[in-house]
Amino acid sequence: MHPEIAKPYPSFSGSVARALRPFPQFENVETHRLNNGYSTYHSLQATLTKRSSYGLSFIAAYTFSKTLATSDSSGPGNYFYNQQDIYNRKADYGVTQFHIPHDFKLTWIYDVPFGPQGRWLKSGVMSRVLGGWTMSGIQRYRSGPALSITTGGFDDQALFIPAQGFRPDVALARDQQTLGSDIQDVDPLRGTPYLNPAAWTNPPKTSRNVSVRLGNAPRFMPNLRGFAIWSEDFSLIKRTDLGFREGANFELRVDIVNLFNRVRLGNPNTDINSANFGRIFGKAGGPRQIQMGVRFTF
Repeated sequence: MHPEIAKPYPSFSGSVARALRPFPQFENVETHRLNNGYSTYHSLQATLTKRSSYGLSFIAAYTFSKTLATSDSSGPGNYFYNQQDIYNRKADYGVTQFHIPHDFKLTWIYDVPFGPQGRWLKSGVMSRVLGGWTMSGIQRYRSGPALSITTGGFDDQALFIPAQGFRPDVALARDQQTLGSDIQDVDPLRGTPYLNPAAWTNPPKTSRNVSVRLGNAPRFMPNLRGFAIWSEDFSLIKRTDLGFREGANFELRVDIVNLFNRVRLGNPNTDINSANFGRIFGKAGGPRQIQMGVRFTF
């Protein structure tokens, strides 16, 4: 105890930090689910549906949205361990990790108009060759993930803030937080610079490594994101009627995941105390995968 800090009760023998707790007689006071968090979600949603005609049908959906909350889950993980000030939940109110401003999805299917079931070439050899083909695809284009700039190294026992709860100060405006976005490739050994190290700083601290105040950065930066995610999956099916009984057919199928072999840049290092802060060391997203199959139905 410090001589200038009064004991909360006569038999108290703990530290100054514990003496300043609202209930110093208890080691920890926890709850299974706190109910003082809140969130808001606003969106513009548009859907376009084309029912099958001339062999083509599709569903296109676009969502423009914003999600704000004091936490990304009801707990205990994000809620208990990532907050800065449990007594000021408004300070944690901001965009969430699942805030995706733009999200466009397209699902389509097209039956080639040839063969017995099509509009043209209903009979003959070419009917067998060109008929029975069906193409389909699933495409998605969405904004990149929200980025959380982190810091650490402070005495987390002094303020009873979890080590991962500390946040830095924002030093530069959004247009100065990146070093450029036109990155074609990455250096997997030294990393490729992306975030500006001067855009964030640690809040001031004492000689004993105690934070003087809390950082002003939000949980997730509102206008700073990882790289957009584009994906296209494609399927091609050829069905040939075998003719010896109703419903008997031969099917050849090709499924392609990540048709254009898109590989996006991975997220940068977001710990401002790391020597690699702001650098991108790899790419994300799987390679193109092709699967083929043959099926007889009789």
